[in-house]
Amino acid sequence: MQLNDYIKRIIKIMIFAFLCAEMQTTFTHSELAKKRSIGSSASAAPYQASIRLLDQELDYFGKGHICSGALVAPSVVLTVAQCVYDQDNMRFYHPAELRVVLGSTQRFSPTAHGQVLGVTHVYKPPKQLSLAILMLEQDIGAHLTRIRPIALPVDAEHLERTSEPWHISSWGLAGEDGRELHELLRLRVTRSPCGQQLCVKYDEQTYELDAGAPLTTSNQLLGLRSQSSVFVDVASHLDWIRAQIGDGSNHNSSVWGILGLLAFTIYVIKCSCKGLST
Repeated sequence: MQLNDYIKRIIKIMIFAFLCAEMQTTFTHSELAKKRSIGSSASAAPYQASIRLLDQELDYFGKGHICSGALVAPSVVLTVAQCVYDQDNMRFYHPAELRVVLGSTQRFSPTAHGQVLGVTHVYKPPKQLSLAILMLEQDIGAHLTRIRPIALPVDAEHLERTSEPWHISSWGLAGEDGRELHELLRLRVTRSPCGQQLCVKYDEQTYELDAGAPLTTSNQLLGLRSQSSVFVDVASHLDWIRAQIGDGSNHNSSVWGILGLLAFTIYVIKCSCKGLST
């Protein structure tokens, strides 16, 4: 056997060992999730959104993930305002810089059921509010059964009386070493009084969850995580949300895309005319 054949065999063995290690990691995580009563099926959180930066996402799938969010209408994703603000450059991200992934519990692995969508417009919140609205480039069709919007809260008194459990769904970091979670977590949490804010109790030492992680109960969106165990109360933003999104379908967001295309076309024509005149 030639030297090249030995090298090829060694490379194949190394690749096989790596894949086995990855499979073992996933299995261990799944077993741990079962012991801790953590759901991880796609149907557990069909509204879950992964908000990403396009320039980082070009390196590899999942690198650009910055926050979680929730799909609340066919072309509307809610998240917290801090997720769409670039702290390094002290500005809000342009919609073209963002991508939204829906329909997948895997952060780093594209799936057949997942949808990657552009953002046509970002509604920045007024100073007294803390949520942001992302309008998607197209509606999520009814045929995509693994992706479903979650209802906005409509009956605060009912939610206070209900005995239904509260859940958080999120990616983020796990353990003392801060390992990035590959698979979506769904944690059952308990309410925690904290004045006018919306707070819950969960094991913060085990997980550092995403900003924008949805807090839900009875198929209604209660809040989105802003920091630690504090969540932005969606009910306090309802009037503003409804005023911005209309019926929540694509024609509300596509207008911005059309206007942008027209502006770009006019710019190109002007540049071409200048070039011809010279």
